[in-house]
Amino acid sequence: MGMRLIKYSFLVGGLLLIFGGNSASGQDGYQPGYVVLANGDTLSGLVMDRKETIIGTELLSKIRFKPTDRKRRKKYRPHQLISYQVGNATYASHPIRPKGISLLDAYYEIDPAEGEWTFLRVVSRGNLTHYQMEWVDEDDSSVESADFFRKTNEQLLVRATQGIFGLKRKNLIKYFQDCPSLQQKIKEKAFTYPSEVTDYYNQHCSE
Repeated sequence: MGMRLIKYSFLVGGLLLIFGGNSASGQDGYQPGYVVLANGDTLSGLVMDRKETIIGTELLSKIRFKPTDRKRRKKYRPHQLISYQVGNATYASHPIRPKGISLLDAYYEIDPAEGEWTFLRVVSRGNLTHYQMEWVDEDDSSVESADFFRKTNEQLLVRATQGIFGLKRKNLIKYFQDCPSLQQKIKEKAFTYPSEVTDYYNQHCSE
């Protein structure tokens, strides 16, 4: 009888650890941050934009926000915000649409009339801004991302990478016609990562 009770206790304890742990994880999903509303107001508090489930990560279509004044939490869709920050990550909201037919087309356009409002992670800002588009992989529910560039005052976003194959060099050479020295660097394969391209453009190619 004693052994049976011990086994039962281990079983119950394990289930509590699994399900209780997920519940705690959901609460811990909130991190310090802020939201910038569509009218320009900035509100500080706790932000959650994803949560861990039994099968993997879920990106929330509406981010959760708890104001510092402890009022009722709110949910925001992309079109309701200009941007938000959660932990060390910053996201900007844009109405984008692919200029081709595939989900990860080489070119996207910011189009307030027909674009789908989307949160894009801002890796770095400048005359050339580096964004990442995030989604959840259907196979293992992990968060994947693709890198995009956007020049100041332009509505075009160009994809910077092609998965494991590195930079989309042919597309980027066309895109950076305003900076011949950067085109040459890309041709010579001097750069491997989007961040290197962004840094070079902002330091040497923009006014």
